[in-house]
Amino acid sequence: MKRIKILSFVLPLLMLLCSSCSLETDNDAGRLEGMWHLVSVETLSTGVTEDLSEQVVFWSFQAKLLQMEDKTGQINSYLYRFRIDNDQLRLSSPYLFDRENGDHPLTAYEATLSRYGIKSLTPTFRIERVDRRKLVINDGTVRLYFDKF
Repeated sequence: MKRIKILSFVLPLLMLLCSSCSLETDNDAGRLEGMWHLVSVETLSTGVTEDLSEQVVFWSFQAKLLQMEDKTGQINSYLYRFRIDNDQLRLSSPYLFDRENGDHPLTAYEATLSRYGIKSLTPTFRIERVDRRKLVINDGTVRLYFDKF
């Protein structure tokens, strides 16, 4: 009888603890987790490819956040929330990344986003290829090629 009382208290507590852990792992970055070097941007309408392999432009995925950063510091960095559904990468809630003065939500498209291959404020990309070393995504206007860093 004593054992049943203990189990009736402990089991629900364990279930609560386990279910709360899923909050941080929902929509985790999965195969996109980590830092990706943007090596080229192909404009689909013209077929022109811009080589960025010598540039230091990175996308970093962690949990539910994406940080876009030019490591030279000459171009604004951005934060996005992201969601992955059926090989679709949806970016939302964009912020200008500014830890010193506080991150600022973006309400309109900024031209410097194009440096990261972003052509609209909240794009949706189709994931064409992802493996341990390569990532290719396409939003219908550009195809972005990344190497894992």
